[in-house]
Formats: sequence, C-alpha cells, structure tokens
Amino acid sequence: MLKQLFILLFRLIAESIPTWKILSEKQEKDNEDFYKSYLFPIIGIIALLSFVGALISVEPFGLQVALKVVIKQVMIYGGSFYLTSFVLSEYLFPRFDLEKNKGVSERFTGYSSSLIYAVAMIQSLFPDLFFLQILAFYTFYIIWTGAAQFLNIKEDFLIKFTTFAGVLIMVVPFLINYLIDLWMPGMKI
Repeated sequence: MLKQLFILLFRLIAESIPTWKILSEKQEKDNEDFYKSYLFPIIGIIALLSFVGALISVEPFGLQVALKVVIKQVMIYGGSFYLTSFVLSEYLFPRFDLEKNKGVSERFTGYSSSLIYAVAMIQSLFPDLFFLQILAFYTFYIIWTGAAQFLNIKEDFLIKFTTFAGVLIMVVPFLINYLIDLWMPGMKI
C-alpha cells in the first residue's frame, strides 16, 4: 500500500499529465478509496516523520514537544485540505463553469498538494532544509495539468483557475500555521 502511495506521489510530481489522465479515467463515485489509500496515509506519514524529527532535532528533548509537533502538523495539513477543497467546490468551481462537487474538489485538492506533502515529509525530518519551500511553486504546474486533464477546465479559464487554486493550496497551510501560533502560543515551536 505504501509503495503504491509513494509511486502515485512521485508520478503526480514528475509525470503530471499522464498521471492526471489516469486519475480522471478512474474517477471514483465516492472518496472512500481516496481517503484510505492516499490522503490519510500521507497525513499519517507527515505526522510520524514530524514525531521522529522532533525527537531527533528539537531541544529540549521531550515527548511533549514531539506530540505538539504532530498535533500541529495534522491540524495544518488536514485543516488546509478541508478548507481548500471546500472553497474550491463552493466558490471556485461555479465561477469556472463547473458544478459544485465536494468529491471531485477533495480529490483535486489532495492530488494537487502532492508536492507540498512531499516537502512537508522531508522538512519534518530535516527542518534545516527550509529552502525546499521554493520547490512548492512547481505546484502551479501540477494544478495547471490537473485543471486541464482532471477537471476539464476550458482553456480560456485555465490561467485564472490555476492562479486562484494555486494560491489557495499554497497559502492556506501557512495561514493555518500562523493562526495556530497566534491563538495557541503553547503550540509554537
């Protein structure tokens, strides 16, 4: 299962166009398979790697700090997934001649965030590699190909949709992180 997950994650990043075509052909009726085989394992891996990374690198060493890091990561990536997919489905899809569809929006958001998830996994273990955040701009290309192949956005709307969706997918995790640090100062690490 994990092997297939990492293969899909790699293909979404390295071979976006053919991977989005495959994903559009096997559109599921519900998101149960998407959650079980993709989203929840990825968030779980981010949490696990964050726990290990906090135990290794955070001073002072402690289980309490590692658990805070795990909770914060789950809140950031889980919350940003749900908030972004909601905004896409309810507000962005109708503006670009798509019908509101929670399931399609959730799959599109999850698959489009694949590079952000990969960077989060690496940074969980190696927090000093902050410059990897620059790679996240490649997410715009993943969204561009997904919008064309998976959502069938008209070519006239492709740039606008990619811009709005990309900003949402990239900014919401930072916004949630900021709000957690602001409202829960004990979670700031």
